[in-house]
Amino acid sequence: MKNSILIIVVLLCSLTGMAQRQFDPQTIELIKTKKIAFMTEAIGLTSQEAEKFWPVYNELEKERYRLMDKKRDLEQKSETPKPGMSESDYRKLATEIAATHASEGKLIEEYNVKLLNILPAEKVVKLYRAEGKFRGYLMHEFRKGQEDKKEKEGNK
Repeated sequence: MKNSILIIVVLLCSLTGMAQRQFDPQTIELIKTKKIAFMTEAIGLTSQEAEKFWPVYNELEKERYRLMDKKRDLEQKSETPKPGMSESDYRKLATEIAATHASEGKLIEEYNVKLLNILPAEKVVKLYRAEGKFRGYLMHEFRKGQEDKKEKEGNK
């Protein structure tokens, strides 16, 4: 049960940024610690590289969360449109959604340059792969937790 909650929190952190507002700071810190360990090992960071890398990566994550919050807000507007929205209102909303996606791309390009100034290119590529692997790991753990929960409920 505890693992399931942890996995859900991590997924929310990495996918929506919402966890900062909804979960206790101790749980968030535990997740960050696990992510740091996972990413550091997967990338193969030296202590000197890690010292320079993590502040920049944390900035990137902060900006990603900001954009994800904006994107989520726009998605909520599109899911529950107000009665009487005009074509002009929908065009404005569509433009805002597209601009947010473009901002995400620009953010990655900007931080790619910063990361390449800190790390060898091979490690930057490993970073991108490690982010995907970490999300996959979280999904696996979440599914495993769900299966464990069903087993426990079935044994009652």
